[in-house]
Amino acid sequence: MKATDVGIKVLEFLAKALLSFLLVMLLYFVAAVIGSVIPVNTAQPEDGTITIYLRTNGIHTDFIFPVKNEIMDWQEVIPSETILSKTADFEYISFGWGDLKFYKETKEWSDLRFPVAFQAVFLENPSALHVTFEQGIRMNRPVVPVAITKEQYRNLVEYVHATFKTDNAGKANPVEGLHYNQHDAFFHANGSLHFFYTCNTWINDGLKYADLRACLWTPLDEGIFYQYR
Repeated sequence: MKATDVGIKVLEFLAKALLSFLLVMLLYFVAAVIGSVIPVNTAQPEDGTITIYLRTNGIHTDFIFPVKNEIMDWQEVIPSETILSKTADFEYISFGWGDLKFYKETKEWSDLRFPVAFQAVFLENPSALHVTFEQGIRMNRPVVPVAITKEQYRNLVEYVHATFKTDNAGKANPVEGLHYNQHDAFFHANGSLHFFYTCNTWINDGLKYADLRACLWTPLDEGIFYQYR
């Protein structure tokens, strides 16, 4: 076979591979759009007495809960000693789930590197929960309040708590030395982020677990906030 023939076959293979990849990406985003606009748990009780919040930075969604109420005191799972400020005077606590390596190497989106993003999405890596204690709800990012019942909150607490890797006493297992600010910490978590199960899918599945309004499936924050517009 001539060198030119080999070159042509290589180019044909690469063209087919690229076309296949683009087709998969197209199907993925079509599925994401369809899954995002199909609601589940649309009938909601009107007697919600606990307010939680959903917050996005435009890519990643967090839960925000009360630090303490009659159902759950999160400082029993996450002692204030795990944060650098060492204070317990907070009203709210936020939870975001994601890839541990990504968290370690991407404090700001400007730090994002392709190899890290690729590994997070396509390889099975350990995950972590990013927990931040907050004095009040920061409104510098899109935030949606959601009034829920005690039973729904109890289910949501169960879902989030089960994501933590805990010791025999039920305490969260911290990732040593990893902080973004004085009031946050990272904790080892169950599960692994991938192409079809993202940080936003974790939030959406939590909403579904608690019988709250959610998408059928979404890897994107837009799907969650579409249901709460």
